[in-house]
Amino acid sequence: MTKNPKIYRIDKTNRLLKSLKQTDLVIQKIINISFKKLKYTNVFDSKNLQKITKGETTYYLYLYKSEDIVSDWKEFLPNGLTSKKDFTEQKLSLLLFIETEFNLFSIVGGNAYQIVLPFIDQSFGLNLYSRIIKPEFDELLSIKSRGITGSRAGISEQFRDNYRIIDFIKFGKVPKEIHLKLSTEVSDLHFKFLKKNGTDRVQIFVGKSFQIKKSVDFEDLNKIITEIGYILELVASDYLSSYEEITDKKYISDYLHPELITRIFNDTENVYKRSQYSSTTFEHDFCDPNNIEKFYEADYYKLKEKTVNNGYSTFAEVTDRTEIYDTVIKRGIERFGVNDRFKFMVFLQGARITSHHNKIQTTASSFLFNISTEFPINNKPIFLVDTKWYHLRDTFVQDLKTNTEHILKTYNASNGILPLKWDKKVLKRESDYNSSYDNLKNYIVIDTIIKDGLELCDILHYDNQNLYLIHVKYGFKSEMRELTNQITISARRLRETLGSKDKSILTKIYNSLINKGKNIDNLTLSEFKELFNKKITYVLAFTSHLKDDLSVIDNIDKFDSNIARYSLIQCSGEMRAYYYDMQTFQIMRK
Repeated sequence: MTKNPKIYRIDKTNRLLKSLKQTDLVIQKIINISFKKLKYTNVFDSKNLQKITKGETTYYLYLYKSEDIVSDWKEFLPNGLTSKKDFTEQKLSLLLFIETEFNLFSIVGGNAYQIVLPFIDQSFGLNLYSRIIKPEFDELLSIKSRGITGSRAGISEQFRDNYRIIDFIKFGKVPKEIHLKLSTEVSDLHFKFLKKNGTDRVQIFVGKSFQIKKSVDFEDLNKIITEIGYILELVASDYLSSYEEITDKKYISDYLHPELITRIFNDTENVYKRSQYSSTTFEHDFCDPNNIEKFYEADYYKLKEKTVNNGYSTFAEVTDRTEIYDTVIKRGIERFGVNDRFKFMVFLQGARITSHHNKIQTTASSFLFNISTEFPINNKPIFLVDTKWYHLRDTFVQDLKTNTEHILKTYNASNGILPLKWDKKVLKRESDYNSSYDNLKNYIVIDTIIKDGLELCDILHYDNQNLYLIHVKYGFKSEMRELTNQITISARRLRETLGSKDKSILTKIYNSLINKGKNIDNLTLSEFKELFNKKITYVLAFTSHLKDDLSVIDNIDKFDSNIARYSLIQCSGEMRAYYYDMQTFQIMRK
């Protein structure tokens, strides 16, 4: 006979249990308190508690019958059928307590879960897994997590084959339950006795409990308990919980917010002399976090300032979202100069951005609400992402580096995909670089061709089997967040487009290319549409922004933007889980 039990750990530090030294007294306390709380009439009966010892482990079994209850079928069926029938029912429940040298575990049956629930270690399974995690090799099957940022409070996600833990960005999410396949190494090291053959990898479920996703007999259960004891002696990794939100409102208002204003204020000296090599420029991403898609798809933006009667007046209108930040800063300088920090701060706090599409306002938010950035405090990075402040532990920063290296090495595009160099002194703008591919065979430049809010890509490249949608950005810094947002929005909209019957957006893009005199590689409309039947891969292409043209893969420590690292990891994971494959490519400058 086999079972597939979930194993819970009793928290013996619980205030109601911590004074008890004997296990049978702990069990008695748990049962009596829960029976009373659940309004059961029965109480703990020592005659119902049986005990055996197996090796160094002691098992305690307590059986009880739950109170008589009336089946809900009686309420469902008409009285003519039920008046002469007895619908009361009882259920046998069991509590199996397992005592080891340092721990007390429990397995439940029937209705017994509610008995132990108030006394279990709520993070036992996750904490156990943190001691054997292999992020690059553990395969994630599904996960339930608690959302920290954004509007989604609870998130349940399922993944395709070969989706690794390392591809799941944990920032902004607190895992609650995980279903995964352990690495071959860990499967062999700790659970080889459960494998049928050498290629098997053990599946587990972790959350409040720990469960091997396989039916086992009592002998195997005993081995699992022994192995859990060994695992709990290992050092835990904080890979799943290596960040924390800063919730001290006073610290935020008295220190972090003023520091943000100071850094923007200090950036006023750079606003008229932007350079890719400027080391003092305030690095940031600018976007409405509650309406990313609408903000990106806007036709134009109105920049507003507070009036003396607390209304708003428009002082500028721009069509390029990348111009918003500098335009607002310049307006602040025009009004208050570069010496009055207080008045400059008041101006920024009152500045407001509205975006418009088809002459309809689609978003509205304050200037500061749109800023995501990072800066060091006491040599440790502080993130402002989507209006929330985060403190990142050293281990998280190292995880970002490790994950970034993994993505750049594992999903690196072929060397020939973008053969042209990008000398910023010659090709100053991204659009200039993109346009240099306009007459190359098997390349179609789609930069600035936007239809129905779909910015497909900057450069389209294809061969006999593949279609590459390439998005380009100069530098590996905070602007990467804008690039990755563009990619995920494009991928989602493309999937919707290809799922439609007429694929009208592709027709509109093709016609726009014709009308603007762009090279279409002599393709007809049907041939252009046929390209999208090939294997679709997105490519995130970037350059080094450092004075020396260094490889990001080989010099990850010299590229210090955690926002760039985080954005890449998040985008790679989301693309592989929900949309298309994504590769990366570094464009050489000379």
